Amino acid sequence: MINKQEASRERFHFLDGLRGIASLLVVLHHSVSGAIGGGLINAGYPYLGNLLIYFTQSGVVLFFVLSGVVLLRPYVRGERKFKTVNYFIRRARRIFPPFLAALVFGYLVILLIKYGPTTFYSPIWNWVDISFPELLRQALIINHSGIYFNLAWWSLQIEAIFYILVPAFVFLFSISKQLNYIRVFAVLAGTLIGSYLLQGFADQYFQHLYSKQYATLNMYRFIDYPLSFVLGVYLARFDFDLWFGRVLCIAGIGFILFSGTYGPLINSGYSMLYAGIMIFAFKEQWLQRILDKPIMIWIGERSYSLFLIHFSVFYLVDYICSMIFADRNIYYGIATRSFGVLLAFIMALLLFHFVERRQAKGLITDKAFWPWQIKKLPFVKDKSIIR
Repeated sequence: MINKQEASRERFHFLDGLRGIASLLVVLHHSVSGAIGGGLINAGYPYLGNLLIYFTQSGVVLFFVLSGVVLLRPYVRGERKFKTVNYFIRRARRIFPPFLAALVFGYLVILLIKYGPTTFYSPIWNWVDISFPELLRQALIINHSGIYFNLAWWSLQIEAIFYILVPAFVFLFSISKQLNYIRVFAVLAGTLIGSYLLQGFADQYFQHLYSKQYATLNMYRFIDYPLSFVLGVYLARFDFDLWFGRVLCIAGIGFILFSGTYGPLINSGYSMLYAGIMIFAFKEQWLQRILDKPIMIWIGERSYSLFLIHFSVFYLVDYICSMIFADRNIYYGIATRSFGVLLAFIMALLLFHFVERRQAKGLITDKAFWPWQIKKLPFVKDKSIIR
């Protein structure tokens, strides 16, 4: 049985609740809201359509902010000595086994689609290279071309680039001993302006790699999200006052509402909004009680597996349904979304149970395969374990 000291030292379980929300937003985006948002845009409501699309897509932004908070907190606060080699080994052990398992599954799904019976869904994948060298290339996560067997993996490479930069973040933020709000505002403003200038420069001179007009989901999209990671590292380093959380929330909502259709600024707005919410989560017990409910922790601890595999499952279900339905009619839509989401969760549970949980630390719901088994776990009877 996990004891109170071990659980509290390893994880902030209300952050697991936020991680669960992030994964559900991503699944919602890829299953329903992306299509609804596109329909609103085509119907002449671009503002509403983009608002919906970027809201559910912001799950990846929430993941990015969480990465800085969770990963760097013990290092930038001096609670653990940072050893570069050991850090990279631990990251590789945590990230790669579930990813490689999901990669093989995603590869097999694309093979089935390309070599199975031809349907109206099949031509979508004619351009995808399914050679063994391509499989090895995608196994590296960092992707120059922006071509994937599972499109959701584009954001994993953004996190991977942050992981590579972590030693620099640890050095820079460890030497900052006191919280200075003027300096914080200056760094955040400089990060936002610098990333915006870099986006404009890349769009002007390297459109084959990065573009404002269309989404090339390769490694160079990292320049859209530096504010997410900087905010995450700041939250890892300092305990901010509630007023600063309010400022971030208000500024974030303002960016979201008034950025028009320019995605990077909208994502910057969500970075500020989620950082503000996290400040409240660290300070307010009422919010912690919502986020660290057992079901929220259960979802959050499986969020990486759900993120990795859900899109490949959607591909598989879409293809199978294309052999049943004549075209993309309403029945096809209902069948693919309902069965796709259900099967995605089941496959995520299998990936978590047989692969991911063996590398993760500080889990408290790992013995509950199904959500209704949570009530049998010790920490449900002794809630002080997660407080």
